Amino acid sequence: MVIVFGIISATFFFIALVITIAVGMAAIGLFAKLRSVIDESVAPALGAVKEAADTVRGTTEFVGRTAVSPVAKAYGTFAGIKKGLGVLSGFKNRDKSQG
Repeated sequence: MVIVFGIISATFFFIALVITIAVGMAAIGLFAKLRSVIDESVAPALGAVKEAADTVRGTTEFVGRTAVSPVAKAYGTFAGIKKGLGVLSGFKNRDKSQG
């Protein structure tokens, strides 16, 4: 009985070992295939996204140089002149109020 039980146990152990190895090999093959599919489909998409981001960055820099910067400089100059005239008009009002 012990010998028969030992032979059956060894047989089931061997079958379980073969099944485990087969499942492991299948999983390795699946992961390799999945990696190749991801490399083939995701890598070009990431390249396109990077290219679009570079285009947006370039457009933003161009708009900043050609539109925003001159407007900001003009507004700063206008604000400075306005403040200067306000200061000068304040001096004139002081002279009139003191005299």
